[in-house]
Amino acid sequence: MPTVTDIKKQKRSETRYSIYLDGKYVLSLSDLDLSNSGLRVGHEVSEERVQELQSQSQGSKAYAQALRYIGIRPRSEREVRDYLVRKETAPADADTAVERLRGLALIDDLEFAAAWIRHRQSVNPRSRRRLEQELMQKGVERGTIEEALRELDGDTELDTLVALIERKQRLPQYSEREKLMAYFARQGYGYDVIKRALERVQK
Repeated sequence: MPTVTDIKKQKRSETRYSIYLDGKYVLSLSDLDLSNSGLRVGHEVSEERVQELQSQSQGSKAYAQALRYIGIRPRSEREVRDYLVRKETAPADADTAVERLRGLALIDDLEFAAAWIRHRQSVNPRSRRRLEQELMQKGVERGTIEEALRELDGDTELDTLVALIERKQRLPQYSEREKLMAYFARQGYGYDVIKRALERVQK
């Protein structure tokens, strides 16, 4: 059976260790996985155990990559999966990583969608249709989007649009009603709500 001849902390990742069997690098393990494995220099390891540890290594590596990715900013599940595909992660390892993140509530598409909507509306308000399109591009399911958009009712959208119209009307290029309507139609607002908002502004 192969013998563990060396265990070295990796330079690029201080939480992972390279495992050498019979003088050759075979796999790497996270510090937690290494601790749980019981591996020590001089220990003999069966081929079956080596394969098991290699599989565990790939799974923990995928999890660590995904964890770093969502640490930059919140991500949808589809974004995380697409990222792991770009990292050439095996589908089974990607599934394991995503399930682990979901179990820890680090991936939650409903919370992601709600946070996305809150941020967008506070920074640069936009129509329900535009928000829906953006979230669909992030891979969020339509049912989840609809649930997240429940707080953004018709009155809220109308109030938002009134404020946007009042702001845009100050600009020379949007002084005409037709140009304003065309602009907000391109932003995803329906003509009915645009007309209602214009009527309120003009009162």
